[in-house]
Amino acid sequence: MLKKKGKNEYRRTLLSVSSQFSPKVDKPDMIDFLTDESFINYCKGVSEKDTAYWESYIHEHPEQQELIETARQECLLLFNVLAESDLAAESMRLRRRIEAEEPARVVAMEPVSVESPGYNRWFRLKWVGVAAAVILIVFAGFQFYYSAGSSNKTYTTALGEKKLVRLSDGTVIHLNAGSELRTDDQYGISNRSVYLRGEAFFEVKRDENHPFIVFTTAMQIKALGTSFDVRAYDNEAITETSLITGLVEVVLKENNNQVVLLHPNHKIAWRNMGGDVLVSRTDTTSRREPEVKEERQPEKLLVTDRGEIKEIAWKENRLVFENDSFSDIAVLLQRWFDVKIEFEDIDVASYRFTGDFEKEDLKTILTFLKESKDFNFSISEGDKLVTLKK
Repeated sequence: MLKKKGKNEYRRTLLSVSSQFSPKVDKPDMIDFLTDESFINYCKGVSEKDTAYWESYIHEHPEQQELIETARQECLLLFNVLAESDLAAESMRLRRRIEAEEPARVVAMEPVSVESPGYNRWFRLKWVGVAAAVILIVFAGFQFYYSAGSSNKTYTTALGEKKLVRLSDGTVIHLNAGSELRTDDQYGISNRSVYLRGEAFFEVKRDENHPFIVFTTAMQIKALGTSFDVRAYDNEAITETSLITGLVEVVLKENNNQVVLLHPNHKIAWRNMGGDVLVSRTDTTSRREPEVKEERQPEKLLVTDRGEIKEIAWKENRLVFENDSFSDIAVLLQRWFDVKIEFEDIDVASYRFTGDFEKEDLKTILTFLKESKDFNFSISEGDKLVTLKK
């Protein structure tokens, strides 16, 4: 199983890598690729020689194509050197042509005799002017787009409230109840960073040159064009990131900055109070990892019999329980309906339920749960206090 290193360790490794790909084993793993200088140059698109080499390598090793593509995506995320933009690539080509005095196919020329002594000089000067103009125009448009979209805003939702947020770059965010989302001061200018307390579902507009980064207390999530859910409430023991489409990199801040690459329909969960990564979703109350922290792997998202993904059902106004304890469900109901729930009997808090509710009120949900377990409930004080007991 692949053991991932911290980001800083990856960067340090670059200082000693070889320019030729020479894995120590017959079947290279992702680390072999990510610590190879020529592979990194290929991902960055800065070396024609390395690009040609790796295109040939992929052709000769089709069985490694999927692994190589995954390594390429992680390289782009890890080193924050995502594929060069059209602007940068075109600028490099323009400079090479200028330096080599190569005739430019994009320049419209008036008929001039090739024997004219001023031809080469005139052509070169005109080409330099056109090239500079092209670069300036594209760059100006690039700057205008990001400057116009820059903002520093805070979006909040009260208990019992949800909100749809559209950011300047086209990213759509579903903000769950009791949450706060803040954009970075330089959002849309030099970065696409946001800070989350609570829960949000992100539909990220793809921009290979500006990764979308979500900062929480326990995790840092970096994405390109993806859809994923982050749950990071201050008063909950668990922080989770669940990926639906695309690819994201998750950095576990309190686990030596362990880097985890998530693929679709997987999630990673971190226990905030005690600092352990959960091994299994079905036991979130007592099972803990040893004191020695270990690198963890993602787990599969739970899909219900109706095809619902539990972790994102909330954005469709659905409450989905899958063998969840009543105490965990109570936390969800408090946030969902803006009420306070008290257990008068500890045994009731340990009850477990499975259910799927769509746009139901609190009383209806509790009534249905009561049919499967022996407990009673009362709602008082202006429908703001719920008491549960045997």
